Amino acid sequence: SFPIEFRLAGIAAVGLGGLGFGWVQRNTRRGFGLSLQGGGIGILLMTVFSAFKFYDLLPAQLALGLAVVLVASAGALAVVQNSSALVVLALLAGFASPLLISTGSGNHVALFSYYTVLNVAVMAIAWFKPWRWLNLLGFFFTFGVGIFWGVLGYSDDKLWSTLPFVAIFYVLYLVIPVFNTRSANPDKPGVVDGIL
Repeated sequence: SFPIEFRLAGIAAVGLGGLGFGWVQRNTRRGFGLSLQGGGIGILLMTVFSAFKFYDLLPAQLALGLAVVLVASAGALAVVQNSSALVVLALLAGFASPLLISTGSGNHVALFSYYTVLNVAVMAIAWFKPWRWLNLLGFFFTFGVGIFWGVLGYSDDKLWSTLPFVAIFYVLYLVIPVFNTRSANPDKPGVVDGIL
């Protein structure tokens, strides 16, 4: 009989507590601290998803906004602590969020605008960290979702609203390997990643 709002708030408080305690433990017990931070972010993301999808407590825009804040926080924590595992969680959650918090409106401009912001974040991380596989994950997720949408939702009347995003993603994944090379060894430039 306990109201669902309070139950979800309690679960979110546990997630925040785990995130905070993980931050405190980051220097003394790195693996444990990072695991707690990843778990805390995951709990918060699933709480937002549950509040939106199952209980109609959050509107779609607010749920997606909270997911973006959580994903950005996880990405920032990963860069600050040099944790590639934490950035994988952030990237996977970032790409899954609009699919999980979809209202079924079919607004491809909003979807690809969100993915543009996410890929700009991948580019920013590539500026600081030489995590080549992160760039590959971003590439394959972006173009995987694009192909999936193209098969299921594309029609000729959407050509001119889709082409700018194709061009943006193309340019991003031309620039990201160069940034990745720069961050790998800033004093002596290396070979540009040819896969992307």
